[in-house]
Amino acid sequence: MTVRCSQGHDNPDGSLFCDECGERLDPQSADSSAAPAPVAAPAATAVSAPPAAPATAPKLVVEADGQSFDLAGKSEILIGREDPISNIYPDVDLTPHGGEEGGVSRLHAKIFLQGSQYMVEDENSTNFTFVNKQKLAPKTPTPINNGDELRLGRVVMKFQTA
Repeated sequence: MTVRCSQGHDNPDGSLFCDECGERLDPQSADSSAAPAPVAAPAATAVSAPPAAPATAPKLVVEADGQSFDLAGKSEILIGREDPISNIYPDVDLTPHGGEEGGVSRLHAKIFLQGSQYMVEDENSTNFTFVNKQKLAPKTPTPINNGDELRLGRVVMKFQTA
């Protein structure tokens, strides 16, 4: 069985997010996709897609200045500080948001999708990565959920999926 998102991507039954676009999948559409009529799945998906749309835009919000980084449509997001000399351009550049003063490494952490679960992994940073005040071991993927606090060095952000 598969669950189809509003963009038409097929996902394993029981998935919470689309593996391709990150859209939150409605559990109701999973039940209707199990129905024998294939017409029922697109109808259920089309009906459930508009309310789910805001919940499908994962983002990071910097606590200090409210800057929001949209993570939608990406399966891996590198977070750190831009450094043109070293040719480092992370997806989320925290330099203008207190990154250098706050001890954010050039390649500090990454967020990625594992199945339907978002994960964060410290990239062996100098000043560590914390999830809800718990220090992460380097190179150890850790699940993150809506509302979790991420701290890279001294820069605090909220991970949001809703």
